[in-house]
Amino acid sequence: MRFYDAVRENSLKLNRMEADILRYVVASKDRVRQLSAKELAGHFYVAPNAITRLAHKLGFSGFNEMKSSYLVSLEERNFTIERTSLDESIVRTRELLNDRLVEEVVDAIESADQVVFFASGLSVLPCEDLCSKLKILGKHAEVLRERHVMTHTAKLLGSNDLLFAVSVSGETGVSIDSTLIAKARGVRVVTLTGLSKNRLASLADHALYAVDRQITYDDMDLNSRLAFYYVMEVIFERLFARVTSRGEGPDSDEVRTDPMAEGPLS
Repeated sequence: MRFYDAVRENSLKLNRMEADILRYVVASKDRVRQLSAKELAGHFYVAPNAITRLAHKLGFSGFNEMKSSYLVSLEERNFTIERTSLDESIVRTRELLNDRLVEEVVDAIESADQVVFFASGLSVLPCEDLCSKLKILGKHAEVLRERHVMTHTAKLLGSNDLLFAVSVSGETGVSIDSTLIAKARGVRVVTLTGLSKNRLASLADHALYAVDRQITYDDMDLNSRLAFYYVMEVIFERLFARVTSRGEGPDSDEVRTDPMAEGPLS
């Protein structure tokens, strides 16, 4: 099985520790060939069979097959330039997206009476970017970040509304609580989180994932949201292409290239 196909199809099966181990393997691309299950287990203070269970959950016979699949994915990329970790986060995020899911999210946006974003901290920024663009296209949209406002708004949303809940960890309490309220009211939910099994994604009708670059300082979240911006831009440009193809938006000659159009999605 192709490595990123396996991750995309089975990532929800992973617990928090397994997701951290997987993230470490992906980040160790320069030395993964020499990485052993025993060494990996020692790094995370777990038994070697925990690494085997991770491989099994992803659909591989064991760690060696999982590692080999990842090495093949690196060779297939055949990079011609040196990529930074930020570049890698975009590449890996793109590989986790699939065309069907993007189309479903765009369908949900088009059919919604209003689109509401729930986010906290730096995750607000990519939400505001997409929200502003949706407003330009005539869609009623807003970004909410305050706990009480999110909770109050969740109680007012209906089945014709769409909620985007965005969180790197997927464990932000206020986002989870407010999303639960909205979900109980029949609101369709799209989540965008980091690549992990998390409570927020488990509430989604459409769960999107991004490979985030983790940075903290004095326990403050400074994680890059670049991959989140990328996912939002993919969604917007797919929507924009639809709208302009129907003659409902700006001149179609001004449509920018879909960032996913360089090759088919898996």
